[in-house]
Amino acid sequence: MTQSITSPRYAHAEGYTALAFGKNGQFVCTGGSDSLIRVFYAPKSERDQEAITLEQHSDNILSLAVSRGKVISGDEEGMVFSFDLGQSSGSDSDGLSVEPSGTVLRSTLPARDISISSNERQVAIATDDESIRIISLLDMAVLHTLVGHRGSVNSVAYSPDSKYLASSGCDGTVRIWDMREGDPACVQIMPKIAYVCEPGNSMEQYKVRWSPDGRTLAIPCTNHSIKLIEHNNWDASALLTGGHTSTICYLAWSPNGKYLASAGLDCQAVVWDVAARKAVLSYANANALCQVEWNPQGNMLAFSDCTGAMYIWDDVIQIEQGHAAPFERALADAVTLSKDKLMSDLFDDTAPADRASEDGMDEDEDEGDFLDAGDPTADAMDDFVVDDDGAGYAERQAPRWTAVAASEAQCFQPGSTPWLGNRRYLAFTMVGSVVSIAQDESHNTIEIEFYDKSVHRDFHFSDSFRFSMAALSDSGCLFATTSKELANDQSLRGAAAEADEVSVVSYKAFASWS
Repeated sequence: MTQSITSPRYAHAEGYTALAFGKNGQFVCTGGSDSLIRVFYAPKSERDQEAITLEQHSDNILSLAVSRGKVISGDEEGMVFSFDLGQSSGSDSDGLSVEPSGTVLRSTLPARDISISSNERQVAIATDDESIRIISLLDMAVLHTLVGHRGSVNSVAYSPDSKYLASSGCDGTVRIWDMREGDPACVQIMPKIAYVCEPGNSMEQYKVRWSPDGRTLAIPCTNHSIKLIEHNNWDASALLTGGHTSTICYLAWSPNGKYLASAGLDCQAVVWDVAARKAVLSYANANALCQVEWNPQGNMLAFSDCTGAMYIWDDVIQIEQGHAAPFERALADAVTLSKDKLMSDLFDDTAPADRASEDGMDEDEDEGDFLDAGDPTADAMDDFVVDDDGAGYAERQAPRWTAVAASEAQCFQPGSTPWLGNRRYLAFTMVGSVVSIAQDESHNTIEIEFYDKSVHRDFHFSDSFRFSMAALSDSGCLFATTSKELANDQSLRGAAAEADEVSVVSYKAFASWS
C-alpha cells in the first residue's frame, strides 16, 4: 500500500518538537527547541504558504494545545503563553491571524502538558512538580491546585465534556479527577498502570488521551502496549499489542474514535483499529518520533521527530477500499460545543427578553412607560395651556426634576479592583494592565502586561511595599500605597505608626527597564 506522506519539513532546530492541529483542521502548530512556534497551513493546496512564526518564548517549547479561539504553549522554563486565533485583515479573507494575548502561568519547572476545557474557560497544566494547576482563561487566575501525585506530572487530559480530568505521573500512576463540583476531587487512582519514565527527559514523557465520546481512556503501558480503560468502571477493556518494539510515548484518537494513532521511540507511527484490537498501518521513520496528532476534520495525520521535522500523512485510511472512515461529523458535533453555542453562553443577549415574556410583561407597554418616565412634561401634555399673554391663567407646574449637588470627590480615585483569589488589578488602560498577585505576608508580585509587544515587553517584579494603586502611561508606571497598607519597609514602618498620613509613591520609567 502506497503511503502519502510529505517530505520532512524542518520547522525547528534539532530537539523535542511539539505538535497540535487547529480545531477546524486548517492549520497545524509546531513548537521546538529553538523557542519558536510555527503555524503551517494543512490543506494540500495551501502548504506552500509561508508559516506564521511566534517568538514569545525564550526556551524549549514542550507542550501545545489549541482550542477554537486560542493557542496555548508551555516551555522548559515554566512559561505558559496564550495566543488568540482570528482572521487576518489583509486581502485574503481566509488568512489566519495569531496574536499574543497574555501570560497564563509562570512556573519554576517545565510545563509538560496542557489541556483546554471544552468551554474554553479553563486550562489544566502539568509541570515537573507534584501538582496540577487549573487556570481560568478569563482572568488567568489559579482556580485550583490538584495535589496527589508523588512525582513529576507529565500528562493531563480533559474528557470531551470536561467532567473529568485524567493525569499521569512519571511513576506510572494515573489519576482521574472529578471536575463537576466546586472543588475537584480524585475519584480513581490506577497505580503503576503505565510505564515508569525518567523525569526531565522529554522524549520519554508519555501522554494519556480520551476517546472523542469520552467512554475510553488510552494509556501507554509496559511491554510496548496500549491499555484502554472504560469510563463506566475504570477497568481495562482491551490491550493493544504487537505494533511497537519500543516505548510508546504519544497517542491520538481519530475524530470518530474508530482508530488510534501512536508514536514511539522505535521511530514508528502506528494506526490501530480499535474495534479489531490490532494495528492496521505503520510508518517507519528515520528518527525517533515526538508527537502524533489526528486532523479533527479529516483523514490526515501529522507527526514530528527529534530532528525538528514535521510530516503530514494524507489519506491515512483507504476509504475507497471499504475501510471505515476515521471521521464522522455527527459524532464530532455531539461531543464538541459549537462556536455559536459558546458565544451564546458567554453573551446571552436574549435572556432578558425571555425573562420579560415569562413574567407576562408587554414589551410595547413597558417601552411606553419608560418613555413617559423620561419626559418631565409627559403627564401635562393632555391639558396643555400656553400662557402666551402673561395673564397668569395657566397653572404653573412644579418641576419634576431637581438638581442635586454632587458630593465632593476625593482628589485621587485609584482604579484598583477588590481581591479575587490572590489577584487584583491596580490599573487597566489603553497601554496595558497592572496586576498585583499576593504571595505571602512579606511581599506581592506586580505583573505589567502591554498590549503592543513591539513597543514594550511584559515586566514583573517583587513588591515589598504591597502597592494598592497604580497609574500606567506610555512613559512609565506610578505606584502608591497608603500607610494602612504599608507593611514591610522597616525604615518607614515607624513613621507610618506615628502619623497616619505617611504613604509611599514609586515611579518606574520604561527607559530604565531592561
